[in-house]
Amino acid sequence: MRENPGRLTRAAAVLAGSCAVFATLAAAPASASTPVAPLAPGAQPSIIGGSTAQNPGYITRFNGHANGYTFFCTSTLIGARWVLTAKHCMYDNNGQRLSDIDLYVGSNSASGGVHAKAAATYLYSGGDLALIKLNTNGGSTFARLASSSSDAEEGDAARVYGWGATQSTDEGSHQSNVLKQASVQISDTTASDYFGGPAIEADTPNGAVAGGDSGGPMLDGGVQVGVCSTSDRSSTTTYGSVAAGRSWIRQTSGV
Repeated sequence: MRENPGRLTRAAAVLAGSCAVFATLAAAPASASTPVAPLAPGAQPSIIGGSTAQNPGYITRFNGHANGYTFFCTSTLIGARWVLTAKHCMYDNNGQRLSDIDLYVGSNSASGGVHAKAAATYLYSGGDLALIKLNTNGGSTFARLASSSSDAEEGDAARVYGWGATQSTDEGSHQSNVLKQASVQISDTTASDYFGGPAIEADTPNGAVAGGDSGGPMLDGGVQVGVCSTSDRSSTTTYGSVAAGRSWIRQTSGV
C-alpha cells in the first residue's frame, strides 16, 4: 500500500486503492493564522497516547523554516555530524525545500540538548529517507542501524519515538514538549512508504504517531529498523526501511 504522490506535510492523504486512511507525519506550520488541515474522515486519535520516554542520547528534534513558517520533525543522530530522517521532512507544504534547519540532539525536551544547524541535506531516491549533515558535532551516542531485512520481522514488538502532535487535529499547535514513545507490533515487512519505497508496517495499539513524529525511529531489539513515514493516527503506521537504504546511507555519510 502507498499514498498518492504529493506534499507530505499535509495532515491527511488517502492511500490509492485502499480503504485505509493514512496521513503524513511532518507537522504543518505552527501558525495561528494557518490552521492545520483536518484528518480525513474515519481516522481517530488513539505520540497521541503512548508515554513519556527517556532519550537514549541520539534521538533528535528539528525545526525547518520556509516562507515564514516552522515545520517540525523527529530524527536520529547516526554519526558525529550525520542525522537520519524522512525525505518528506525536507519540504514545506508547497513542495519547497526547507532552509535554516535547527536540530536539537539527545534531550527529552523538544528544544534541549546539543544545538546544531544543517550544513547540507541529501535525499534518497529509493524511498522516504533523508540525511542531514550537521555544521558541528551533535554528540557521541549514535543509533544502531539495521543492515538486514531480518532485523525486523512480522510479529516483532518494536518501539517508536517522537515529539509529534498529542492530538489528531490542529497538530501544528499541539506538538509535544517532551519526547514520547509507543509500543507497536510489526505486521508487514513488505509494505511501501509514502514515496513507494520499501517500508515496515506496524499496528499501534499503545499510541499513534502523528504530525511531527515524521522521521523518527522504529527500534526493534535496540536497532533502528525504520524511519517514520505515514500514519492513520489510530491503528497503523509505516516506517521507511533502514535496511533497504543502508548502502545509500553508508555511501553518502560514510556511516
